[in-house]
Amino acid sequence: MKKFFQERKRIICILAPAVIGLVYLLLCFLNMRQSIWFDESYSAYLMRFDFGKIWEFTSLDVHPPLYYFLLKIWAHLFGHEVATLRVMSALIGALAILFIYLWVKYKYGAAAAIVSSFMVAISPIFVRYGQEMRMYTLVMLIIFAATYVLQLAVDNKKKRWWIIYAILVAAGMWTHYFCAFAWVAHLVYLAIIYKKKLFQKKIVLTYILAVALFIPWMPSLWAQTKSVQQSFWIGDTSVESLASYATETLVYNRASETKGWLLVLFLVASIVIVSLLIRYRKKLSMLITLAVVPIIVLVLLSMPPLEPMFVSRYVLYSMVAIYIIEGITLVLYTREKLNAKKPKKLHWYKRPTVAIACVAIIMLGTTICGLVSVYSYGNYNFVTYKKSTSKDLLDNVITLDNYENLPIISQDSWLYYDLSAYTSAEHPVLFIDEITEYEYGSQIPLQQSYFGKISDLDKFLESHDAIWFVGIQPEDREDLEFPREGWRVSMRSNLQFDDRSDAYQILKLEKEQI
Repeated sequence: MKKFFQERKRIICILAPAVIGLVYLLLCFLNMRQSIWFDESYSAYLMRFDFGKIWEFTSLDVHPPLYYFLLKIWAHLFGHEVATLRVMSALIGALAILFIYLWVKYKYGAAAAIVSSFMVAISPIFVRYGQEMRMYTLVMLIIFAATYVLQLAVDNKKKRWWIIYAILVAAGMWTHYFCAFAWVAHLVYLAIIYKKKLFQKKIVLTYILAVALFIPWMPSLWAQTKSVQQSFWIGDTSVESLASYATETLVYNRASETKGWLLVLFLVASIVIVSLLIRYRKKLSMLITLAVVPIIVLVLLSMPPLEPMFVSRYVLYSMVAIYIIEGITLVLYTREKLNAKKPKKLHWYKRPTVAIACVAIIMLGTTICGLVSVYSYGNYNFVTYKKSTSKDLLDNVITLDNYENLPIISQDSWLYYDLSAYTSAEHPVLFIDEITEYEYGSQIPLQQSYFGKISDLDKFLESHDAIWFVGIQPEDREDLEFPREGWRVSMRSNLQFDDRSDAYQILKLEKEQI
């Protein structure tokens, strides 16, 4: 068997990443049509504007614009349908896996590269964000491309690798500010290998170049720090949030909901991973820093009197690093066990193949359980504890509409964002300007655009005899509030798709006959 693989090593090394990438794409595509949620719908809405407006609007929100620029180009080429826009994230994720494969192959060999990149491809957390119209897989691509290039720069001592690394560092900052924590992890790694020679000329110039490439966005970054209440939706960092980070990583579940045998499997997997990590810590210094340093820094920056910043998906790269560690340590452990001298006669449970199989089963078991959770939860937000059901809500309204083709008015701008991704000529989704408070930067695109906006409600109502009005069902009253007299409710439908989703109310409103 060993001879067979040695003879075909080159073709295997070419085919393996392609096959693994296809596996990842398949897992992502299985759930591409789930309901959109606010962050995604904001991305989709921005695609209606030109590049100048995208720059302006993102400067008023919380993220840099590079991902939105790329998504704009993608939408221009392939269309604005939700699933189509999500495909870009999956393809970028597959490219990220390729760079993970290249780096691990360069550092640890082909077997480790195949196993670790496969573990990443089936990792629940990476599959989950490969299905989302956001920048997280792009962050992954940039960071692991930068990690590979940094390794080449350190080993080969050629200037071009340091220049490419600087460009990637800047590209990461143009994509998501939390890339900075990955660059801190890289600096820690450089400090480990260079020690007192860390501040040598090539390293200093590399980061100066990276900062220079980011300068055009710095005025916008400064404006964001002054105008955006960054953590108004982020909970305090606590033992529970850190525990949930761990359970999300391995089994894609909140800590409080990880119970029974799933909890046992999670704990066993954690013990196995930590023990292998300690065993091979010297060989895994780069990955350990990438997995641990961003979390430590982020937790420290979330302590009072500072505002909380800890959001697990923002450091997806640290979560994925755990799966790379799993793959590499499994290969290193296998080699160690199979090459070790052993007595001729061993009980079956003491055989190295049994130990290897147990470790592999534990790792794959947690991953499979996590994938089941991904498809079970759907588009679920572990921060808000809500599942998006906007597409299902709109489908219900269209069914009730029975070919009348009435306009659909959303209760507020937040719901409008979600529903607007599915708007059509037959069933236009609209929001009311006069009742919208443009309080946050993410609402400014609505304020400055005319897409779906009812600027003059009286004039709009004069031209319609009936409308649909939808929103989240209030807890303290039966009906949604509609800001005009002279209209009556002719149909009401209450909906709640499951216990993780909001309860909605759908009202058909008609003019009262005089």
